[in-house]
Formats: sequence, C-alpha cells, structure tokens
Amino acid sequence: MTNLEKQADEILALQSIFETKFRFLHDNNQYEILIDFDLLQPFVIKYNNKRSIIDYLPPFTLIIHYDDEYPSSHPPSFILSCFYFSKSSLENLCQKLDNYPFINGEVCVYDWIELIKNQISNELILHTKLDDEQINDPRALNGYLNENINQIYQYLINYNNEQKEKQFRNQLQTCLICTDIISGIDCIRLYRCGHFYCQSCLNNYVKITFDNGRFGEKLLCPQNQCQKALLPNEMKLIIQDDQLYQRYERLTLQHALELMNDIIWCPRCQSAVLIGSGDDNLAICDQCRYTFCKKCKEIYHFQVMCPKDYLIEQLKLQQQKARERIAKQREEESERNRKVQEKDEKRLAKEREKALAELARIEKQKATLAERNLVKQHYREIAIDLSDEDILLEKILNAERMEVLNTQPCPNCHARIEKNGGCSHMHCSRCDYHFTWSSPEGPRPPEITSLLYHSSNAMSVQSIKEELNKKSDTAKVSEQNIEKTDSDQLTEDENKQDTKILINNRSFVGSAIVKRVKQCPNNSCNKFNVKIGDDNWIVCSECFKQYCFSCLKSINGPNHFQKECDRYTPL
Repeated sequence: MTNLEKQADEILALQSIFETKFRFLHDNNQYEILIDFDLLQPFVIKYNNKRSIIDYLPPFTLIIHYDDEYPSSHPPSFILSCFYFSKSSLENLCQKLDNYPFINGEVCVYDWIELIKNQISNELILHTKLDDEQINDPRALNGYLNENINQIYQYLINYNNEQKEKQFRNQLQTCLICTDIISGIDCIRLYRCGHFYCQSCLNNYVKITFDNGRFGEKLLCPQNQCQKALLPNEMKLIIQDDQLYQRYERLTLQHALELMNDIIWCPRCQSAVLIGSGDDNLAICDQCRYTFCKKCKEIYHFQVMCPKDYLIEQLKLQQQKARERIAKQREEESERNRKVQEKDEKRLAKEREKALAELARIEKQKATLAERNLVKQHYREIAIDLSDEDILLEKILNAERMEVLNTQPCPNCHARIEKNGGCSHMHCSRCDYHFTWSSPEGPRPPEITSLLYHSSNAMSVQSIKEELNKKSDTAKVSEQNIEKTDSDQLTEDENKQDTKILINNRSFVGSAIVKRVKQCPNNSCNKFNVKIGDDNWIVCSECFKQYCFSCLKSINGPNHFQKECDRYTPL
C-alpha cells in the first residue's frame, strides 16, 4: 500500500473512533483531534473562598499534519495545545512523542494518543512551578500564565458542572417525592442543594405552598431538613400554569417591597408609597392622592398624637409599672427570706450547743467506762488450797533468791543452776547437759521484799510471810475506781467454805504471787508453777509437761518461741 492509502485508512479509523472530535482543518492536510481522558482521582480547586471538586476536564488538542513521506520514512508533524497545562508540561509531552519508537511503514497517531492519555496526571494540571531549563518548543501552544489563572479556574468549574449535568440528563433518575424512575432530562435539579424531582411533583408542591402563604425566600426545597430556597429561574421551569406564575411574581414583588423600610402600602388603592425618614407621620399616595398616617394607616391627623403611638406609650407605662411592682415584691421576698434565715441560724446554733454538750457528756461517760474496764482488765485472781499457801510462798521466795543469787537455767532441761566458783564450763546434774556459763549484766533486786538481801537460810517462811504482810498493810494501793460486786462476795464466801484461799492482785503480796504463778495446762495435773526470771519456757514440777508461760500452750522445743511468743519477757 502507498503512503496515501495508509493515511486514508488511518484517517477513516480515527473518524470512526472519535466521531465529532476528529475534524479536518482544510489547511495543508491538517487534522484536529480532541482527546478526552479520565482523571485518576478528582482534585479540588479553591476559587472565591469556595472549594470545587473537579471530575471532568476539557479535552486535550492534538493537531496532526500529514506529508507524503508518512508513514514510510518518518512520523507526521504535530502540535499540542491545552490552556490548563503549563508551557513546560506541554514541552515535556512533545519530547516524549519524539522519543516514541517509530516503525517505518506503520501508522502511529493512535499510539501517540494512548501515550498522551497515559502520561497525563493530576500533577501536570495547573502546574505553576516554572522549570529552570525551558526548551521553547513552538509545537507547545496555549500554555497558561499566572496572570489569567482566575479565568481558567472559572472555566474549569463551569465545564465540570456542564459535564455533570449532561451525565445526569443521560441517566435514569428516581424522583425523591413520588419515587418514580424517569429520565434525567425530565427532572428538575435544584442548583443550591442538588436535590432533583419530577416536574409534576414540584408543580403540585408549589401550589400547596402558595395556598399556605409561603413564597419568595420562604419557598424551600421539599426535602426534609433542607433550608435552601428555590431560585426564580427554577420557579419558571416548575410552574406550568401562567396565572400561577403571575401570582408568584406579584407575591414575590410585594414581599420584597414589604421588607423595605421606606415603602408602605396605600390603604385605599393598595399601591406602594415611598415615605421619608423624618418624624412626620404623613404619607401621600401617588396613585390616588390619599393622605394617611404611615403608622395607623388612617386619615392623617394633624397635631394629634397617633392612636398607635398613644397605645405604644400606654404599653410602655404599664410595663414600667409592672417592672417596679415586681422589683418591690422581690425586695419584700428577700427581706422575709433574710429574717427566716436568721431565725434558722439561731435555732441551729442552740441545737449545735446542745449537741456539743451531749457529746461531751457521752465522751465523759465513755472515758469513765474505759477506766473501769482497764481496771477490770488488770484485775487477776487465783484460788489455791489453804494448805498449799506456805508451799507456794516458799517457791516464790526461792525464785526471788535464785534471781538475786548467781543462777541460770540449763539450756536443755531449764533447771536452775547456781555457780559458786570455777570456770565457765557447766554440767547439769539433772540431764547431763554441758554448756558455757554466760555472765549476766548484774543481779536484779527482788520484787517482793528487800529482806532477802539480809535473810539467812534459817529464817522460816512464816517470819518472811509476816514481814511481807506488814509491807502489804503499809502499801498505798489506789482502789477508788474498783467496786466489789455481789458475785465477787459470793465467790469469796464459797472459797472460804471449801477451805480455799482467793489471792488477787489488789494487795502487795497477792500481786507478787499472781504474776509469778500459773496453773499447768494439763487438766489431770493443774499444778501451780512459779516463773523464775524472764524465761517463759516452764516445766511442770508435777507432771513435767512443757508449756509457755505467756499463752499456756504446750510446747515441744524452741520452735514455739520463734514463731508465736517471745521466750524472755519481764514480769
């Protein structure tokens, strides 16, 4: 095939693809192709403090010039034109078309078009940054300048709206009132909010709204929660009845005139009357020459107060009196509340004083009761046989002597051992246990009497007992807060009948006996044992049971004193 035949085939193919967007320029065998392309994603234009989303852009122009050597030896010449592309962006596209691999004998215009579509991106559109190196390619035409950027923005917004409207009209839509599916060309879409309805639904809506006295800016979109008013040109498309449309125009004009402060209506002929801004109430109709008061719309009353002004003054006077009366009532109410508050404060003060006095009395009773309970807690007593009194006292005196003398308990069997000389190595004759003697800090004075320092072994227990009784008679023990109850008297009488003696810690001798003596926890024994020194590890002298002097629990080894009680506690 010759070059002309191949060119004719390519032109025929391009005409079938692009249809009306491919045309012959009638100038040196040139053809113009308008290339539409889809944006990868919409972009936003800020113009006049508004944000507009652009989904459609005007076509890109490619002008092809065929010569006799195409396509046998070289590609055709071309020109690129786009008003929203920068000069540098168009020059870059020209270079990419030049670098596109050309095959001799093959047509390439459609491949160029696809290359242009693939190379166009959002970054190239309205690219305002100027490159340092400019080629000044004459094939790149109509690149925009920063001086006319506002006109380009407005044109892009208008073109985008037109394309959206075309797409809307070419598709089926659902009326938001009657929900009928109709063609978009038969719908009316409102400009301010974008809601669309069929013409018959909007016509019925306007009639009902007119009957309810709403027109002009009060005629809103039928959609719920939509506060956008219908435009006058939209009303012309909606209203199909000429009389209804004339009524709409008349009511709209009347409503607009009523909003003007210098326009009133003549009460006789209902014509618009222009009034001045002075204090005079005179108004003259230009149509019927009727003179009337612009406030009350009655015949003009010269040098007489307008009834409407008089009514306003009376209303103001009544409001002033009402405000004064309310203020006086509030003052009286405030005074009454103040007096009531003072009475309540005095009453509360008296009640507070009574409550404090009662609280002090209760606290005093609690303190007295606590003292009595403390005395009762410190009170202890034991009942022993009358025949065992001397034996028990002898053990206590021996314990006192052991504490005064140089004695220590055996670490194994706790028997008291006296050291009267020699080295520190000791041998227990009771359990054959060997241990080392530890030197005490010093002898402790006895608790019962100081006679033990001077008494000899020949002194009998009876004589020491008499001396102790003398000491107990002369001791000053405070017994003011201790009351002897009937139960104590009854217990004492019973003990006397059973030949038992009751010893408590109220006397000097009794206190020394009670705090040193406790019964063996063995129920079959119940022998009284005396604590010697500070050691709480007690071995019963009768049944040889080992127990703790503090808690009276049976023990078997020193583990009890490591976990529960202290082994050494002073009396």
